[in-house]
Amino acid sequence: MKKTAMIFAAAIMSASAAFAQTEEAPNRILVTNTAGNYTGFVIDYTDAINFARVDGDVLANVVIDEVNLETMTLTVTRTPECYRYKLVVIPEVTAKQLTDDANAIRYINSLPSDMVALLDQDFDHGTLSGIELNPESSYTIFTVGIDRYGVEAGVARAEFQTPAPEIIGDPHVDVEVVGSTQKSFTVKFTPNADVQSYWILAGEKGTMQSQYESFGPMFGFSNFSDMIRMWGIQCIGDYEYTWTEMSPNTEYDVFVAMTDFNGYFAPYEVYSASTSPLGGHGVAAVEISVGGYSLEDWDGAMKPTLTVSYVPNSEASCYRMNVFSAEDYDADPEGCDAYLCSEPPMPSMVGWFQYDPVSYEYPIEPGTSIVIAAAAKNIDGEWGGVNAVRYTTPATLEGYDPQPAATPSFRPRQVKGIAPSLRQGVVPQLSAVKASKALTMTR
Repeated sequence: MKKTAMIFAAAIMSASAAFAQTEEAPNRILVTNTAGNYTGFVIDYTDAINFARVDGDVLANVVIDEVNLETMTLTVTRTPECYRYKLVVIPEVTAKQLTDDANAIRYINSLPSDMVALLDQDFDHGTLSGIELNPESSYTIFTVGIDRYGVEAGVARAEFQTPAPEIIGDPHVDVEVVGSTQKSFTVKFTPNADVQSYWILAGEKGTMQSQYESFGPMFGFSNFSDMIRMWGIQCIGDYEYTWTEMSPNTEYDVFVAMTDFNGYFAPYEVYSASTSPLGGHGVAAVEISVGGYSLEDWDGAMKPTLTVSYVPNSEASCYRMNVFSAEDYDADPEGCDAYLCSEPPMPSMVGWFQYDPVSYEYPIEPGTSIVIAAAAKNIDGEWGGVNAVRYTTPATLEGYDPQPAATPSFRPRQVKGIAPSLRQGVVPQLSAVKASKALTMTR
């Protein structure tokens, strides 16, 4: 042990000497784990660096005996080298993101203390209390084993499903699409007598499962109805709603989550709606017009500003545009065109496509050569050719002192047309497994 510590200390001294030849010597020790997180120490405050060995797993293995919504019965058995352990219950959609032990430990340590039980004994059919679980939902119990040195060393998991509630009656909501335009659709909802309350939510067809998996860890979703409730619009009785600012020529799933008169969710329902077509079957194209070049206020800073207008033709169902420096465009015109004629990397990305004529302002320095490019696709999903317009801003602009040369950034702001917006609905509140009181285990 002493020999290993001496070798490590010698390595630090050698590194310090190497640094001293070129720059000031380091004064911190950083120990980085496999998740990329590190713990730091001030070298001057460090008395010794030692190594230790623990043979065998450091785990608190869990067997789930019985599950209720506010208590659980568990059997927890520690390995010989597990002196203490942390225990926590996490929604399955979040647990799936914790793919390795280091990230799981980091996440568990970020949770409020009343959500994590710190225990030092085994349990045979012990009672876990202080939780509030949603019915018919998937969760995972995590334990983090702690060894004799206080090191969090091993992670064990146990997945479980909460029981389905006993639903009163047969809650159901009739759904009828009563109208649509190119950017909206209207749906009429009629609940039956067994529905206490219901929530409605729309998303592009076939995308909501990926949205659930992507955003579930952030919002603490425990089931699909939970997501519909948190993102949707609450309704009581007959209701008619129009979703606006949607994408033309697009199919949508309309989700309805409903509760019985005990407040329990019945199985959610899914219906289809769509916006009206936009564009034609011919060649889609976009006309580009370069407007004025003047000093404009950008959040208190006066910047040279170029106005550019884009007008799609009648065949276009949607289009994309971008401004490149001429140098970047000429270095890889095929790559720039491919980026322009591309689908969004994630479903329902706001602002990826444009549909109407629009004008944008770009902050561009004088004497800058640029390529303004736009492309559209028709109703069949076929892209027309890229319209690439070359332009060089005037060499000078009255009243403007040119800034030092820097990498150009052409971040625009919209000056005409309707800006894209988020989906209609209730703003969701952050949520996780709720603790009614501190999480505890009893025999």
